[in-house]
Amino acid sequence: MYAKVQIIGNLGQDPETRYTKSGSMNVSFSVATSNRYTDASGTLQERTTWFRVTAWSKLAEKLDKFAQDGVLAKAQSVFVNGRLEQREYTTQSGEARTSLDVMADDVLLMSARGESGGQGGYSGGRSAEPAAVAEDVDDLPF
Repeated sequence: MYAKVQIIGNLGQDPETRYTKSGSMNVSFSVATSNRYTDASGTLQERTTWFRVTAWSKLAEKLDKFAQDGVLAKAQSVFVNGRLEQREYTTQSGEARTSLDVMADDVLLMSARGESGGQGGYSGGRSAEPAAVAEDVDDLPF
């Protein structure tokens, strides 16, 4: 079993395309989500959570093409459907750390900040057909 996650947020940086030693392509990017709330004193607060997202295989190829075309770039709104995976790494100072990363199964490009309408999307599943276009968050299936 694995943990599924769905995220709606904005890219914090342009996507980065990499290749493994065996030649497999992957595309990674960070997504920021924000939660606004009023604290006990009545002050409006905002908490931002960052997610590291990685796509592989055909999904990575499609996202790389979107990035090259300038469609997928910093500040782009996205809907990501994927699974959480634990990653161990060592900081430059030698400290062992753990992070939870999102392995994308599907990515839907939504309208960028200030734009109306959707851009389309891509499912990394068995089909190579684009996912449905979302006009706004209300059109998402949850």
